[in-house]
Amino acid sequence: MRVLFVYPNLYTQMGFNHGLASLSAQLKARGHETRLVNLNENLPPVPTREDLLAIVESWKPGVVAFSCLTMQYQEALRIARWLRESCDALPPLVVGGIHPTMVPDEVMADGAWDHVGVGECEDALAELVERIERGETPHDVPNFLSWRDGEVVHNPVGEFASLATLPQPDYELFDTQRILDRKHGWFGLLTSRGCPYRCTYCLNHRIVDRYRDELDRPVTDLGFFRYRPIDLMIAEIRWVLDRYEGIGTFILDDDLFTQNPDHAIAFCRAYEEAGFDVPFVVNSHVKRLDPRVAEALASAGCRILKLGIESGSERVRRDVLKRFMTDDDVLATVASGEEHGLHTSGFLMIGLPGETRAERWETVDLLARSGIGRFRTSLFYPFPGTESYEAAVRGGYVDADRIATLTDFTDSSCLDFGPEENLLIQKLAVCMPWFVNARLDRWREAPAAARYRPRVEEALALDAAGWEAFGPRVPELDRELSAAAVAAGELHYAIRYNDFMGVRSDYFLAEECGLEWFTAAEKPVPERLKELALAAAASESA
Repeated sequence: MRVLFVYPNLYTQMGFNHGLASLSAQLKARGHETRLVNLNENLPPVPTREDLLAIVESWKPGVVAFSCLTMQYQEALRIARWLRESCDALPPLVVGGIHPTMVPDEVMADGAWDHVGVGECEDALAELVERIERGETPHDVPNFLSWRDGEVVHNPVGEFASLATLPQPDYELFDTQRILDRKHGWFGLLTSRGCPYRCTYCLNHRIVDRYRDELDRPVTDLGFFRYRPIDLMIAEIRWVLDRYEGIGTFILDDDLFTQNPDHAIAFCRAYEEAGFDVPFVVNSHVKRLDPRVAEALASAGCRILKLGIESGSERVRRDVLKRFMTDDDVLATVASGEEHGLHTSGFLMIGLPGETRAERWETVDLLARSGIGRFRTSLFYPFPGTESYEAAVRGGYVDADRIATLTDFTDSSCLDFGPEENLLIQKLAVCMPWFVNARLDRWREAPAAARYRPRVEEALALDAAGWEAFGPRVPELDRELSAAAVAAGELHYAIRYNDFMGVRSDYFLAEECGLEWFTAAEKPVPERLKELALAAAASESA
């Protein structure tokens, strides 16, 4: 049977959907055909509804399957309803992904879908497709909510898929070479699934609870956190390198690559022994970076170590997010990563429910104090079904009208803290590198702090109307400030690579000049910055 996938991911970051690639691979392994309609403005021309309808009518799939995040669900729902109105012989419509997994009953109640998938559906979708192909009524397939005689049937989930037996992801489902080119050589891989932690803002805790309850087994017996065998990953990486051109960096999208030190070290050794010369990036936990792992990562070519910090307040991390780590844990892990030659990167969220103004400033201070290599600022987005969403609703923070309009969590918040706090949160989101720079000299010699403080004071003094005019100028002003700091040899953070990333100057200068980056421990900061500034000037004059 033919299965048409539809992936609405408009006005958000362009990426590769590992779930769809795995679903497609499993279907192909069982003899089915697949095709993808990928809706993203970064991959023009974006297919219209009429284009999608023409594909349905000409290619004649037996199933049309959507995958969507919460921010994209409303668009998926609009398309599904339009197809029902416009197509005379519409095949069954199926939807899965994060949003349907978290709130399947709400999605089913929308009335647009024949089947709603929950959790990991490689085996379940294949069974559903084959039942439909045989002309059967597939109302009892595991992992799906389906209709029977006008009533919703909520089937329990099946077992988690074994990564040892799943086929290699179907990279050819996507226009992968074009995506790779537009992402400047960054290529995503997945070597494991799952996470042992229960952060309140993440879907993992709800997925685990559902599988635990419906399979009637303890969490420890579910096999949620699991790895793809290293030999299969090495073969997959070799296949990818042979197939696609211009791969400059692999992003290992695992939730926690460093959780199991033995596995992480074994992968690094295998990667190194395979002779791969492509650097890679991994996600780590602040409390799960074994020094042996840090050394193995550096030796194998790990370029960036990403850390989920989220807030600079220990209280917020503990009581709001259930991330049980101290400031000292954060500082020690950043220091360890840098000492081993790993460029550290921190994820952080602002505008958290229950967070005070003083605690927002604690996030700024922790970044300044840590000397982390880069940080990525996002506005807190409460995904329906998570504990954080429930807390945000209880606190009266959720703007119901606004939440349905957002497509990402970098430009605007769907929470309402009142005009004054909303304005501060917007300023932090846009200017976080400036705020960090202005406080650097609280913990180290940092001439750049005096350069950035006047701009910070100017931004803080603006009312809403003033900020509306000032905000769009921030990227240009940041380039001017950074250029002056570079010329003066001052260590600082600047907005680089995207509008929500602050990157330390020694790193981005080395990259822009084509020089090797190394940590401050290997050479004094002023000496290294002077060297990089001279190289940058020579590069510009050439």
